[in-house]
Amino acid sequence: MGGVAAWLLIQFPPESGKQAEIQTPPLVQVAQVDMQSKRLHVRSQGQVTAHTEIDLVTEVSGRIIDISPAFVSGGFFRKGDVLATIDPADYDLRVAQTQAQVREARHLLLREEAEAAQAHDEWKQLGQGDPSPLSQRIPQLQEMRAKLAAAEVAARHAEQLRQRTRIRAPFDGRVRSKNTGIGQYVTQGNVLGIIYSSDYAEVRLPVSTRDLAFIDVPDASVAHEENSQQGPLVVLAAEYQGEKRFWQGQITRSEGVIDRDTGMLMLVARISDPFLRIPSSLQSDEIRLSRLTNTTALPVGLFVEALIQGRAIDQLVVLPTRVVFKDDQIAVVDQHDRLHLRTVKVLKREREQVIIQSGLNPGERVLISGLLQPVEGMLVIPEMPSTNDPANDDRHP
Repeated sequence: MGGVAAWLLIQFPPESGKQAEIQTPPLVQVAQVDMQSKRLHVRSQGQVTAHTEIDLVTEVSGRIIDISPAFVSGGFFRKGDVLATIDPADYDLRVAQTQAQVREARHLLLREEAEAAQAHDEWKQLGQGDPSPLSQRIPQLQEMRAKLAAAEVAARHAEQLRQRTRIRAPFDGRVRSKNTGIGQYVTQGNVLGIIYSSDYAEVRLPVSTRDLAFIDVPDASVAHEENSQQGPLVVLAAEYQGEKRFWQGQITRSEGVIDRDTGMLMLVARISDPFLRIPSSLQSDEIRLSRLTNTTALPVGLFVEALIQGRAIDQLVVLPTRVVFKDDQIAVVDQHDRLHLRTVKVLKREREQVIIQSGLNPGERVLISGLLQPVEGMLVIPEMPSTNDPANDDRHP
């Protein structure tokens, strides 16, 4: 009997606790598919620039006799402000000379007109047919009128040169650099400094051709003023003055050319009144709205991060990035707690989440953790994650 029992034990060994443990389905965490609408914002970065920056160039020669207190590096000025003055003495003389020439030409023209009238009367008294142009002094009249016109043009030109001795700002702006001082002799074409406009700033933002699908890029055929009202909003952020600062702008145009090296398209964001200089009485609705965010002056040259407002798209599924396996496959848990691998269409990948456009149905359960390599048909024990577990917080950072 003992031999038979031993033989039976060898042929039919009892199942161990270890074997039973191996057959237990793994515990996994799942998430329920929830369709939602979402704006697909696009991230970028760039450097703040002035939309207009020019060399301040003299149009006349002479010695600098006055400099505006605003004409210093970083100084602000208004359109029409006199930034520098060149000694006008030589140009005053030229104005006086040309005005004398105008008076002389007018006098000669009046005398010639009187002589022409007298010649016409004498010819009529003689009654010898039609008078010739020369006998009516018509060529002499034309010459005197041409001389008067030339003298008037010369006088206007002299007056313009006189006005150019006062070098005025062509727009509201700020001084980047100054290259002159009182007493310096300058000639026509000398650069006195570099100035840039302050009414609005721009940021060139590179965007991939894939991300362009999520942005309503302004139509290049529409007028610039209309584009500034219809472009998507953009929020700029940077560490400035020891704090994280934010500014609001708007995409106004694209540069229309794909960079051959990076494959990116440049969008241009406009930030109105970057230095907070426009008085409240002159502010447009756009500036008033931006002031709710733009409470700090935005310096030219600052590097900023940008979040461009994207389109709102319906029927999207947002899940943690880790749920997507190779070849855009997701493990779905059916009503019998078995896994099924399914290929989905991924619309966009972000830092910690993936946005799926199609391939899932509302209410389905999706594997989010517990298995590194799911197998088709595998039996699992699904568990919904705790809502207060920070490891399962999939909010966008």
